[in-house]
Amino acid sequence: MSESTWITQIYDYSHNGAGVGKLDGKTVFVHHALRGETVRFRIVQEKRDYLQGEMVEILAPAPWRVSPPCPSYPDCGGCQLQHMDYEEQLYFKRKRVAAALRRIGGLENPPVNPARGMEHPWRYRHTARLHVSRKTNKTALGYYQGKTHVVEEIADCLLLPSDCSLLLKALSELLNHRGDTLGKGLKEVVLRKGYATGEFLVLFHLEELPLQTEFPGLEEITAAFPALVGLLGQTPRTRAVFFGRDYYTEAVSGLRLRVPASAFFQNNPLQTETLVETVKSFCEPGPGGVLLDLYCGVGLFSLALAPRYGQVYGIEENRNAAAAACANAQINKIENVKFICGRVEDVLPLLKKKGVAPHTAILDPPRGGCSGRALKEIGELAPERIVYISCNPATLARDLSLLGKRYQTLKVQPLDLFPQTSHIESVALLARET
Repeated sequence: MSESTWITQIYDYSHNGAGVGKLDGKTVFVHHALRGETVRFRIVQEKRDYLQGEMVEILAPAPWRVSPPCPSYPDCGGCQLQHMDYEEQLYFKRKRVAAALRRIGGLENPPVNPARGMEHPWRYRHTARLHVSRKTNKTALGYYQGKTHVVEEIADCLLLPSDCSLLLKALSELLNHRGDTLGKGLKEVVLRKGYATGEFLVLFHLEELPLQTEFPGLEEITAAFPALVGLLGQTPRTRAVFFGRDYYTEAVSGLRLRVPASAFFQNNPLQTETLVETVKSFCEPGPGGVLLDLYCGVGLFSLALAPRYGQVYGIEENRNAAAAACANAQINKIENVKFICGRVEDVLPLLKKKGVAPHTAILDPPRGGCSGRALKEIGELAPERIVYISCNPATLARDLSLLGKRYQTLKVQPLDLFPQTSHIESVALLARET
């Protein structure tokens, strides 16, 4: 590309937080540029409909520009918004949800509330997936740099609790001195921590497990971290417990929950409390009503809402998560919940045959959203209300559009579970058309 530089005024944000400007009538995206700024940029990619620009100079900074506190920013791809003050981050995230609902969902005036943020938007993340890099006989743990598979080594991530950094340092030392005893082909290290309990769980993703589950260095790291309740190795086919157990415990909304190493759980425990309260406020069960909790994971919403319904059915495809949900019902002495292991689109027709008539359905699918068949089966059961929880505005908008033939979207509440990043959680309330 040419080394020439150009000037543009930034008037908007893209879905990933890049600044949006114009050059000779053509849209240009400039990463790390902010709304209201005038910037000088270099063109690094030219497409038929848009340009990708690289920031060269900020000629007129916006009042919401801040100095990122992390020394690895912006090289590390874990964060995208540290150069924005927090109020601007919340503005961007609400706008991102509303734009997706208009552009993809076809909602002309989407009913999107202001995003709910955190009082302290740092040190909130209680799950970290760290990639492994080996250079000059040194093993490093970190996040990928933006849009690459290059690992940026992390000594202290400001999104993780401080004691995670100490454990991360100890794991790095273990890998550098004893890594050959762990097995072959270490790809990732997953750290998980219970906010309420302080328990740590560590999972090594490997190509092959070691012949022995006890190895040199294990006793030192478990002695140094009494809160470490489990250390595991996992391949695509099997799993081994090197130490302790294969789950940690968390407490949310008055519930004590068992979370297996491979099960999904929200990685921001403080905002998870807000998420549960938001979902509760969107549900208005009738006396003895039936609740469906689809993609229920370890049973958080099923169990939190069980006292307000006559019967709850939780459906989860992941066997470990479904087993944990059953255990969590017993731990919390909740008896009006039945958990079923299977795909949502396969289980719902069986419930319909049994005459299950839900008042409310909670949907909390993965980032890819619901399958068309799952949405069809939900529509066949025709619950009065649907509460859709999503971490991806694009698939949320797509699925609300598909449900729009039978349901009206009453309101959407963005919740910032991922400060300093471009990600946003949303809770949508839908009511059946009469």
